[in-house]
Order: sequence, then C-alpha cells, then structure tokens
Amino acid sequence: MSQKSVAAIKCIVAAGYQLDKSCLELLRLIEDKVDLARLAAEVLNEASKAKLWPPVIDRPLLEKVALRISPDKTIGPETVPSTVVSTIIPYAKEVQARIEILDKELEKRSKAEIGDFARYFRTRFRKIRQILNERVDVRGAGTIGQALEASPNEKVRFIAMIMDKRPRKDYLFLSVDDEENSATVMVQRSNPEAFETAQSAPLDQVVYVEAVRAKKDLLICEKLYLPDLPDHEPHRADEPVFAALLSDIHVGSKTFLREAFGRMILWLNGKIGTPNQRDVAGRIKYLVIAGDLVDGVGIYPDQDRELEIPDVYAQYKVAAQYVEQIPDYIEVILIPGNHDATRQAIPQPAVAKEFAEPVYEARSIHALDNPVRLRLHGVSFLVYHGRSLDDVVATVPGMTFQTPDKAMEHLLRCRHLAPEYGKRTPIAPEQEDRLVIQDVPDVFHSGHIHVLKHKEYRRTVIVNSGAWQSQTEYQRKMGLVPTPGILPTLSLQTLQVGLIDFTQP
Repeated sequence: MSQKSVAAIKCIVAAGYQLDKSCLELLRLIEDKVDLARLAAEVLNEASKAKLWPPVIDRPLLEKVALRISPDKTIGPETVPSTVVSTIIPYAKEVQARIEILDKELEKRSKAEIGDFARYFRTRFRKIRQILNERVDVRGAGTIGQALEASPNEKVRFIAMIMDKRPRKDYLFLSVDDEENSATVMVQRSNPEAFETAQSAPLDQVVYVEAVRAKKDLLICEKLYLPDLPDHEPHRADEPVFAALLSDIHVGSKTFLREAFGRMILWLNGKIGTPNQRDVAGRIKYLVIAGDLVDGVGIYPDQDRELEIPDVYAQYKVAAQYVEQIPDYIEVILIPGNHDATRQAIPQPAVAKEFAEPVYEARSIHALDNPVRLRLHGVSFLVYHGRSLDDVVATVPGMTFQTPDKAMEHLLRCRHLAPEYGKRTPIAPEQEDRLVIQDVPDVFHSGHIHVLKHKEYRRTVIVNSGAWQSQTEYQRKMGLVPTPGILPTLSLQTLQVGLIDFTQP
C-alpha cells in the first residue's frame, strides 16, 4: 500500500471513523487512479451528512465517492465492484458466533393428566403476579379475599385472573379468581381507560385491579392494568453484525416463491444486490427461521389441491437443498410452526428429525423449540412462530390480519404468548406454563400471519417477517393479503430493521 493510501487512512481515522476491512482492498486498487486526499475529504463529508452510527466507513460509501471523483472514469461499476466482490472476505466470516440458548429443551411427553391443567394455570398466575409486583404502582397488592373483607366503599387493590366477561350496555362485568377466592368486578364505560383494557384483556389473563368495595362479592373498578413491558435499555452487539429474520417459507406449496427465495440465497452468498445490499449480506451472521419451513400435509381444508409436493418427507428433502446453500459461516436457527412435522400444541418441540433428516444433514443448524429465548451477540431474542396471533385478531377490538405488529405488541402487554386457553391455538397442558414472557426481550420475532410488519414498543423491536408464499385460496377466503418475498434484516449493533425486496429480478 502506498504512502498516499496510508495518509488517506490516517485522515479518516483521525476524524473519529474506522474503515471496514474491504475498504483497504479498494484503496489498493484505485490508489493510482484517484486523488486519495480528495477522496478522504469527500468521504468524511458524506459520512458527516449521513450521521453514521456506528462510525464505520464501508466499501459502498468509499466506492460511491471514488466513482464520482474519478477524473478519467476508468473506475466504473463494470470494473471495480466485480473485482472487489470477487476478492472480499465477508465480514461475518471472520466473526466468532455468540449464541446462548436460554430455554431448556421441552420434555416430549405424550400424555397429560387432569392435574397438569391446574398446575399449568397456577404457575401462570404466580409468574405474572411476580411480574406485576415488580411495578412500583402495584407493589403491596393484596388478594381477592382481603378485598372482600374490606368495608363498603373502601378502596382495595389485588391481582386476579379473568375467568369470564359479561358485557352490558354501559358496563362490563368480569368474573375474577385467584388461588383462594373469586369475585365480580364491574368496569364502567364512563371509565374509558379501564374499560378499554378490560375489553382487550383476554380470558385467563392475570391483571391488577384497583376497586371500591360494593355489596356482597361486587367490586367497582377504578383502575385495571395488564402486566405490560417496562421501559428498558436494550442490549446491543459490540460488532457490526446482522441477523436475517424470516419465516413461513412453505416449501412444497404451489404458491412457494421459489425464484424470490432463490434470489435471497444468491444474495446471502454475495452474488447479487446493490453494493450496500452486498455489504449487508456479508455481515449476516445469524439467519433465524421462525417456523413453517415446509407446507406440510393436511394442515387446512383442501390443502392437497394447493400442494406441489404432496409428501412431507419430500418437502423437507427439497428444503434441505436450499438450506445447504446458505454460507457455512452463517448460524441457522430453526424453530417449528404449525405446518412443520412436530406436535401442533404449543410449546412445540423442535422439528422432528425423523421427517426432516435431510435438513439436519445438509449443514449444521440449531433446531430449537417454539417458542425459544436466546441471545445472539448479546442481544436477547424471543422467537415464536405466532399461532395465537389468529386468536388476538379474532378477539381484540381493532386488530386485523394486516397489522400483526399490533397483535404482537398486545402479547407483550399481556406478557403471555397465548393468553386464552381453548381458542384456535392448541396449548399443551404442561406442568409449567412456559408461554409467560418473564424476561423483557430486545427483539420479538414472529411469523404465521404472512404480513411483513415491524415496529418498536417500549424499546423492544417487533418483527413479523412475512412469508415466501403468495396468497393461497384459503387465505383469500379469510381476507388475508400476504406481503411475501421481502427479507427483514436487523443490525445487532444499532437494532435498526432494513428490508430487501426479492420479488423482482
């Protein structure tokens, strides 16, 4: 490397920026064709305008400025980019993976006993009661029994589980229980905040109540709280690595977008995309699949008419051919969905190896349960396929299939992934309720709805990653309009979500 290149690097570093490793190769290639002092000055000007964070100059920025100031235009997209791409080592390839699985593996029990149901709801009540008691405005809450012992018109505070709702014109009556007693809470429409919370709260939800003691077992609600998320400072990676978040691939369906998915695989290998997109591809260290790798068999009425591959073993065999093409330095994390070959009731054990053996043999993968909590480069993830989002859309006012991010926010507010027992979502009667969201995630990633949405709620990043399957006849009848073929990427250093559309060549 010439002295001019070294001087340009020192100028950029002195201004408080770092140079991506791929920039060094580019500087070597162009040091005889560009005024490097001017290049450094204009790159710093561009970086200042863009307010780069982290303060790292990447190859696309350096290349853009070099192309602009090249006096003889010998630096062009037909030369430098292809040369650099062919020689660059992806950033993520040189980064050590850091994965922590925070949940123990599910016990694969085949039978449930009656007593399991009682234990299941008891553990739910105790876990969410503990979450509520961590709130400053809830600490010291009593029991329903203590509330019923209070004098008439005395204010009471307690934690309870909603067992039933009975709406009236201007009131909503809630039947509530705790571990010892039951009561009736009347929520008035004239108290809009409490009334709205009561309407949106699912059955079996644990809540905090402030009320006034009335006659017999009747309590007049003044305040009603869901456990909700506290404000928190999210964790961030100390290296500029990314995660690709996807779900609902549905290999085997006639509507599987094989061309778009194939382009995504090419992009991961650095073979297509704009310079900036290729730079992001080189930083993908983790690829998280939130369920429904294949379309399965017999999942919904008349599914056989929409299957290109009617055998689930063959579906996984084809899926393995795609998985095998993912660069080996990328850590692949796979959880099951309701179309995958494992039990339907959640929590679900990992995809069954007896059906998906070709996927397990294609490359090293992390096949985990649904849901699962994990840390990637220090960033905490809650990954859940999202079956219960159907129930949220069906029961909570204002929810639609086109706003899965709002439905996911609702689950965070409830601090439970499937609050209401007995709806469309089958729930396994485990001895412990593992669907309570005890820890606050930095990232909540889900799928199932096939509509790509993302948002931030109380510093938690919510991503519903869409799908790789166009609209099925079943979805059309349900009024669901999917947004397939678009990949969300997440910078683990900034927690910013980016979108890459692979639907067009």
